[in-house]
Amino acid sequence: MTCSEMLGHAIAQHGGALTHLSVYEPARAPITSFAVQVAEVAVDPATGQVKVNKLTTVHDSGTVLNHLSYTGQIDGGIINGLGFALMEDNSLIDGTMPTVNLGEFKMANIADLPKLTTVLMESPAGPIPYQGKAIAEIPNVPTAAAIANAVQDACGVRILDLPITAEKVYGALKN
Repeated sequence: MTCSEMLGHAIAQHGGALTHLSVYEPARAPITSFAVQVAEVAVDPATGQVKVNKLTTVHDSGTVLNHLSYTGQIDGGIINGLGFALMEDNSLIDGTMPTVNLGEFKMANIADLPKLTTVLMESPAGPIPYQGKAIAEIPNVPTAAAIANAVQDACGVRILDLPITAEKVYGALKN
């Protein structure tokens, strides 16, 4: 019996469509990590070009056992967030993605990086062994918002659609 035949038989036996819903709710740790970021930018009003001069990030980190790898995770996340904020575009055109490989996909590189300042607020209150707190994806989440807020502060326009490109800023400035 083919899969189609089996499903047809099951639908006929059931008297209608088959559905199934599963929900996974992991146990929540009583203590989580928090982060805040502030961006300093310069906006060229003649072109709309945004240059990030400095990104400062503060993390509620619990106990940190290896500062080099922990801050490395933070730096990597911020760089990822910077690319997402300013240049990475995954828009679909007529249902297809125009960037078919990484050679055509603009990602942040060393020339795009601003001064990074990281502050760890260590306290022995984390839920993982040795009272640490997870870092994972937390650094790349607030980066785009910090940059968008800095752009608005610098030139008075709010860009709500990522990436924040020179064309979008220039168009908003002209309106």
